[in-house]
Amino acid sequence: MAPWYGYNDDNSPNISPSHPPLSRPIATAAEWLTPPLISTMHCHFARWTTAKVSPGPVIPHRLWIDQDGRIAFRFGDDPPAAIPVVGAGEALAQWFVLLSKWMEIHVVLARARNVWSNAELLEALPFTTPSLLPSQLALSPPNNWEQVARGLAAIIAEGSGTFDAQHQDGTG
Repeated sequence: MAPWYGYNDDNSPNISPSHPPLSRPIATAAEWLTPPLISTMHCHFARWTTAKVSPGPVIPHRLWIDQDGRIAFRFGDDPPAAIPVVGAGEALAQWFVLLSKWMEIHVVLARARNVWSNAELLEALPFTTPSLLPSQLALSPPNNWEQVARGLAAIIAEGSGTFDAQHQDGTG
């Protein structure tokens, strides 16, 4: 059986032979997705990027969520690897495209601004194109990659988000 990986509340990796209790595939849990839950899920996904570990392809059948916003990815034979040299942008782009299949893109990105810096969001922008997204993500309806790219470009152009401002004054 393929193992499941996630991060605990203390930011330590968790490996389990089965999906977390009371969790469901994201595609079957769309009714759970609310703006506050999206914020919590962003924080849980950020544990992967902060640890500089790749969740692998961020595609619907690999991602399970629970009603508390915890996430877990199903892996095959190989455990999670380090984030590629290009940074976390690839995984972030996939994350945003995936979430915006069930939640309005403005909510997904507005909530993301509170978790990732403008520079990190900029890293995601080039990976929003269908040729760089996993086919399972790019081809599953709705076809939303362009909305994600436009939304990312808009918030990047606006400048520093909440995350950046908090860290510039030393309070974050």
